[in-house]
Amino acid sequence: MSYSAVPEPPGFSDLTKADQIRYLAALWDRIADEPGELPVPESHLTLAKERLAAHRRDPDRARPAREIIERLSRRSG
Repeated sequence: MSYSAVPEPPGFSDLTKADQIRYLAALWDRIADEPGELPVPESHLTLAKERLAAHRRDPDRARPAREIIERLSRRSG
């Protein structure tokens, strides 16, 4: 995985992984305060359109998110 040359905030590496994730989530919340200002890559839009078209062709394949999360939880634990 490649990393960009962004300086690490002071004390960041001293945080637990959970606290690092909370820090990043809080930072993202500040950035995403105005969702309309965030760029959406064309590849994401294309994928969303493809998936919506697939769903419209065969809506019976859709499953509730709760069902998928439970299935994935059983797999990992």
